[in-house]
Amino acid sequence: MSCLDLRPPGRLLRLLRPLRLFRPVRVLCALWATAALLPAHAAPRAVEVFDRPAWGALQAGLTAPAIVVFTATYCAHCPAVMAQLAQDKRRLQPSAQLIAVVMDAVPGDDDARLLRDPHHRPVDRLFAFQGQAAALRHAVDPSWRGITPYVAFLHPGEAPRWVTGPPKAPDLAAWARKR
Repeated sequence: MSCLDLRPPGRLLRLLRPLRLFRPVRVLCALWATAALLPAHAAPRAVEVFDRPAWGALQAGLTAPAIVVFTATYCAHCPAVMAQLAQDKRRLQPSAQLIAVVMDAVPGDDDARLLRDPHHRPVDRLFAFQGQAAALRHAVDPSWRGITPYVAFLHPGEAPRWVTGPPKAPDLAAWARKR
């Protein structure tokens, strides 16, 4: 054996040979475990229009609690906030809806890109602003100045509870306590 030969000695190769048989089993077990641990969730299939009447219709049509995240494609914190809210929603109120409203995208412009975006995958419904952004923000909440993420905790027939930025544990607990 020369000093440039990097292969293990023959005896070690013979010892390692049986382990190659278990590789497909290990791979299948890993895939099964991954599939079993991931929650089954259908990503949104379409980008819906969010215009002036949409906010009132969304609130009036609620039959279960919901979380609405107003986001933007440039928002650095929004993907992590949506992922965390999706986990919290599943844990605290599985029947609730997680809704994302993208402020800087127009419905029909590039819907396929929005639907493919990984941070929109955990949401139940996906909306995009249609109209003048400042007027839409004012229609949603007159005190909102466009900072994202802007989160609304909703319960049917009640006024929204607003949070600017990532929601804290007490915000989530207060939303989850109401059934």
